[in-house]
Amino acid sequence: MAHVIIRGNNGCRHEVDFEDDQITVEVFVNDHNVELVIEALDEDRPWQKKRFALVNLPRSEFDRAMAETARKGKSAIKVVE
Repeated sequence: MAHVIIRGNNGCRHEVDFEDDQITVEVFVNDHNVELVIEALDEDRPWQKKRFALVNLPRSEFDRAMAETARKGKSAIKVVE
C-alpha cells in the first residue's frame, strides 16, 4: 500500500493514500535536484482530482542518503509487506 505523509511548517499533516491502486513513479534528475512524481492510475477521476505526490529534493542530499544506504548494505533497506 503506497502512501505519502508530510508535515509542513505550519504543523499541518498532509497525506496521500494510494490504497491498493496501481501507481506510476517517475524520477527526474538534474545537477541540482531529484524529483519524484507518484500518481495513482485513477481512470474514473477527473484530471484535477487525481491523487499524486510530488517530491523535490536537493541532489546532494539524495546522493548522500543513497550512498549511506549502500554502505550499510542490505540491512539498511526496510521492506514493508
